[in-house]
Amino acid sequence: MFNIANLGVNILNLGVGIYNSVQLYKIKKKLDRNQDQIQFCVEELDRNHEQVQVVSDKLDRNNEQIQTCFNSIQNALTVQHRTLELLVCNQCNLANQMNILREEMRTGFQNVVEEVKDLEARRRREEFETRTFKLLKTYERFTYILPELLEADQLIERAEDLEAWLRTQLNRIDKGKPERLPLLVALAFSVRAKADAFEAKGGDYTSFATKDIGLLINQLRDEASAFCEGRSLYTLGVEMPEILYQYALLNRSLCKGYEFQKKIKQADSEVIFSEEELTWDDEMQELREIFKPKPEDTEMLTGKLLVKLNTLVDYDWYIGFADEDRHNFSVHSRPTIPLGDILQKIGHPDPQNGQIRKTDLNALMLFALPEKGNKISHLIQTEFTLEASPKLLGFGD
Repeated sequence: MFNIANLGVNILNLGVGIYNSVQLYKIKKKLDRNQDQIQFCVEELDRNHEQVQVVSDKLDRNNEQIQTCFNSIQNALTVQHRTLELLVCNQCNLANQMNILREEMRTGFQNVVEEVKDLEARRRREEFETRTFKLLKTYERFTYILPELLEADQLIERAEDLEAWLRTQLNRIDKGKPERLPLLVALAFSVRAKADAFEAKGGDYTSFATKDIGLLINQLRDEASAFCEGRSLYTLGVEMPEILYQYALLNRSLCKGYEFQKKIKQADSEVIFSEEELTWDDEMQELREIFKPKPEDTEMLTGKLLVKLNTLVDYDWYIGFADEDRHNFSVHSRPTIPLGDILQKIGHPDPQNGQIRKTDLNALMLFALPEKGNKISHLIQTEFTLEASPKLLGFGD
C-alpha cells in the first residue's frame, strides 16, 4: 500500500528469531550431552551427529534472520526519528509535514527535503534517537552471546528505561495526536525487547513477557480509536493515511507475536511472518487517487461548480447524502448541489476552492454517502477489535 519501513513486522520477526535461537540452543546443548554419553553405539553416534548438524544449520539460518531484522529495525527507527521531528515542529502545517515525510520515505531518506529549524523539535528527535540507539545496541549484544544470558538483565534495564521515557513523553501529548505514533512504535520496540529477555530467562519471567505485550496491544487499540475519532475521510485517507496504516500493521504484528508466544512451544519452531501477510486495505485508495496531482490538460471541476441533479439516480444519491425523508422529498426542490458541499462532507480543507477531475465526480459522490463513511468506520472497528466504531467527521450511524 505504501512504501513504509514498518518496524512492527521486523520487531515480530526478530522476537520469533530470538525465541527460536533460545530453543535451538537448548536442543543443541542436549544433543552435545548425548554425544558425550554415547560411546559404544556407532549408529546412535552418527544419528546424534546428524541431528547436531541439522540444529547447527537452523541456528545459522536463524542468526542470519536476526541480523537482517536488526538492519531493518535500524532503518525503520530512522523513519520514526524523522517522523517525530517533523510532526512536533511548528514551522509548517500538518499537510506539509506529511508531504515532506512522504517524499523523504520515497527516496529512502537519502535527501532532506526541508531542514527543521525548530530547536525543540530537533532536541526531542536527538534524545529519541540516542535512547533507541542504546537499546538497539544492547539488544544486538544480547542476541550475539545467546545462549548466555549475561546481557539479559541489562537489556531489561535498557528497555524499561526507554519505556519510562517514552511514557513520560506520551503523557505530554493528547491521546490521538499523530505525533504520538513514533513514540508508540518505539514503545513496542522496548516492550518486545524486554519480553525477549524475559522469555530467554525462562521460568516465571515468561508470564511477564506475555502480560506486557497484551497491555501494549490494548493501549495501541485505544490510541487508534482516539486517532480516528472525529477525523474526516479526507484526513484519514488523503492527508495522513500512513499514520493509521502503521497502527494497523503494528497491531497485527503484536497480536501475531502475542499468539505465537502463548501457543508455540515446540523447541524447533521456525515460524516467520512476511510483510505480505501483514497488509491492510483501508478502502480509501480510490479517494487518494481523486486528489493526486493531475496533468495540466485535464478537465477540472472546482468547488464553486453547481452539480446538476437530473435523474432519479441523482436524486436517490442526494437523499442519502443529505439524509432527506424519501417519502416527503420533492425532486423540484433541489435541481443542483455545489461541488463544495460534497468536498466539505468528506472533510476537504478548502471545499470552495478544491479541485477534482470531471471523471472523478461519481467516485467522489460515493465517498460522500453515509454508507461509505460508516463502512470505513466499521472496518477500523473490526481491525482494532474496538467496542464501538469511531465517529468520523460528517458521518454517523
